[in-house]
Amino acid sequence: MLEHKLDLLGIRWPATALGMALILALLGPIVIDLEQGLPLSLQSLLVCWLPLMFGWRAGVAGVLAYIFAGSLGLPVFAGYRGGIDVLAGPTGGYLMGMPVAALVLGTMATSSPIEDTDRQRYVRIALGMLIGHVVILALGIPWQRKFDPSLNIPALLEALYKPALLKSAMGLLLSVMVMRATAPRA
Repeated sequence: MLEHKLDLLGIRWPATALGMALILALLGPIVIDLEQGLPLSLQSLLVCWLPLMFGWRAGVAGVLAYIFAGSLGLPVFAGYRGGIDVLAGPTGGYLMGMPVAALVLGTMATSSPIEDTDRQRYVRIALGMLIGHVVILALGIPWQRKFDPSLNIPALLEALYKPALLKSAMGLLLSVMVMRATAPRA
């Protein structure tokens, strides 16, 4: 989506990837408690949204750089945590699902025709946000279950679907705002 505009400005994907990693490092640790202690982390919102805007190369590289920074101990993961123990712990599968989601979503973005209407772009973004969260959950839940074999997966999914839908809606709203702000003026 924005990748094409940045290419026209001469900004290549490595610079965009670095910017993505910095955005993730600054905003990814923020967790907002919703109802009854249900966390809403900006981490997966950004991991799903940024590749839709900047493509698969910047998306995957930015997410991998972010995970690498967290593995070194920098407090960039949700809740201001960091270290290899986070990657090796119950939430490690979710973190490892993030580059996969970035690849899927970034590929969606770069394979979309430039001449798409705004409505088509918005539908693709909304679907992409949902798909990205499903990919992260699909890789994270089995990993988490290794640490807790008695994990009630239906209850976990019931607890996680509302934040995933909310983050998807937030990503769509953010996309609309960014796309309108960067649209050429007549």
